[in-house]
Amino acid sequence: MIISSKDRCSAEFGPKEDSGGSRMELEVLGVGNAFTSRYYNTSFLIRSQELVLLDCPQALFRLLRERHVDPGSINRVIVTHVHGDHTSGLETLLLWKRWVAGSRLTIFTARRVWEELKGRFFPGFSATFTPDLERIVETEFEDYADFVELKEGQENVIADEVKVDFRYNWHPTPTLGLKLISPQGIIGISGDTCYRPSLLKRLAEHGVIDASRYEKLAGDWLWRSDVIYHEVERGEAGAHTSEADLLSLSPDVRRKIRLIHLADDFDDSELPLAREGERVSFAADGGPVVRLP
Repeated sequence: MIISSKDRCSAEFGPKEDSGGSRMELEVLGVGNAFTSRYYNTSFLIRSQELVLLDCPQALFRLLRERHVDPGSINRVIVTHVHGDHTSGLETLLLWKRWVAGSRLTIFTARRVWEELKGRFFPGFSATFTPDLERIVETEFEDYADFVELKEGQENVIADEVKVDFRYNWHPTPTLGLKLISPQGIIGISGDTCYRPSLLKRLAEHGVIDASRYEKLAGDWLWRSDVIYHEVERGEAGAHTSEADLLSLSPDVRRKIRLIHLADDFDDSELPLAREGERVSFAADGGPVVRLP
C-alpha cells in the first residue's frame, strides 16, 4: 500500500463536486465513534461516475459543505444499519431531497436493514401537509426513497463498475460489513462488528450463527480485500472489535488495515489510524494508494 503526501493529494485530488471519472475512489468523511465530539461519525463517500454516500452521520450537511460536495449530487446511499451515528443525517437528507430539491434518494441496503429503517427509525414520515396546509395526509417511507435490495453473496452493482458484497455482522441490530469491488481492486469496510474469534466460535457451537455466517465473520472474507477500514475500540468487553484482536492478525492482514470508529482519546496504535479527508484509489498496477489530506 502506498501512502501519499499532502502535497500530492492536494494537487491531484483536490476538492471537487463531481466524481471526476469512472475509476473508484473512496473518501473517508468521518472516523469517529457514536459519542465523538472530536470527529464526524464514521462514514464514506464513493466517488465514481456517481457519488454514493456510505452511511449518513450527524451534521451531514455541514460535513458535505466542508468536503465541497453539493447535497444535490448525492442520489444514492448505502446504509449499514440503523444506529444513530450511521443514520442521523439520513432523515434530513430525505426531507431535503423531496421538499427542496424535488427529487428522491435511492437507498441500497439489505432487506432486514430496510425493514428496520421503515419500522423503527422514521415514524415521522407517516404524514405530511397537503399543499394548501389545510389537511394532513398519510405518507409512506417509499414516498421519499427507492429501495434497492443488496443480496448477500452477490456482487451488487451500485454505480457503473462499482459493486458491493456484504455479510451480516455480529451486532445488536442487523448490520452490514462490506466489500467495495471494482476492476482495479477491493476495499473492505468492516462496519460495526465484534470480531472476536473465541466469541464467534462459541456462537457457532451454540447454533446462534450458522456455519456460513461464521466463516464470513471469523474467516478471511474481509481480509481478502486490498485495503481494509476496520472499526476498533480499546479493551475486550465492549460490543465492538478490540485493538488486541486486530493486532493478533497476521502481518499480511495487518498491513492492509486502517482504523475507524475511533473514540476521542484513541490517539495512537501499532495500526494506522484513518484520517478524515483521506482518499484511497488504485494505481495503474492495481495496488492501493492512500492519499492523506
